[in-house]
Amino acid sequence: MNLNISFPATGCQKLIEVDDEYKFHTFYEKHMATEVAVDALGEEKKGHVV
Repeated sequence: MNLNISFPATGCQKLIEVDDEYKFHTFYEKHMATEVAVDALGEEKKGHVV
């Protein structure tokens, strides 16, 4: 499953591939422009907020 995060003001896009569907529960029922900590996606994403 892929997660595409974009920032239209700068045109920047980031594609994150996630194998475990349960890691996406962090993003369920969130509104657009809500800041979400992505610690659940793995050690390499710890401390990041999208």
